[in-house]
Amino acid sequence: MRKVILDFNVTETREDVHAYLAMKLDLPDYYGGNLDALYDMLTSLGEDTCIGFFSGREAREISPYLKRVAHVMCDAEEENPHLAVIFGDLEENFRE
Repeated sequence: MRKVILDFNVTETREDVHAYLAMKLDLPDYYGGNLDALYDMLTSLGEDTCIGFFSGREAREISPYLKRVAHVMCDAEEENPHLAVIFGDLEENFRE
């Protein structure tokens, strides 16, 4: 199983988020750098992959966007049996 730890404390902008995701998840050059493209990439993973998602607790301007990224990851996890996403904030692991 491939394990990827994402620490979004290193990101400040949406562009940073997608560049970081592309690097950490080894996404192809044609990755579109948006939420739809992220969903497509995550749902097409064929290798068992566990992603640890850590966004930090401090209030930052990017925080609302990171919540959207988390939502996309949860949706992709439901679609792709090869994907597992675990959040650093325990409550996030029990979303409805």
